[in-house]
Amino acid sequence: MVHLRQRLARFIREKRGKTPQRVFARKIGVAQSTIMRIENEDQNVTLDTLESLCQVYHADIADLFPPLEISRQYSPRVPAGLNVPEQGSHVTLHDQAPAHDTSKPRKARPGKNGAAANKPSKK
Repeated sequence: MVHLRQRLARFIREKRGKTPQRVFARKIGVAQSTIMRIENEDQNVTLDTLESLCQVYHADIADLFPPLEISRQYSPRVPAGLNVPEQGSHVTLHDQAPAHDTSKPRKARPGKNGAAANKPSKK
């Protein structure tokens, strides 16, 4: 995931430092509430706001979105026999294995007298 809001919020917080939001907002020509929402990752930022930030800080658009630290790195090596999707396809990673295998339906095991275990026996 790209996390652009988080990356822009980080840029704003670093540039603002200890300057009050109201003063910082006035410097770049936006409302204080806009700065607050950007820092809280709630603002859908306009191109005009991004251009203002670039002009004030003499920065390229890419500079407004500094990379985040990577919390987890995965080995590019894949054990033999694994079915791995082609590069560029969407993959969902899970930290835990599913509670049960959903790939095959379960068969009913016979209980006493050959009856299915999930059916009550008649006596």
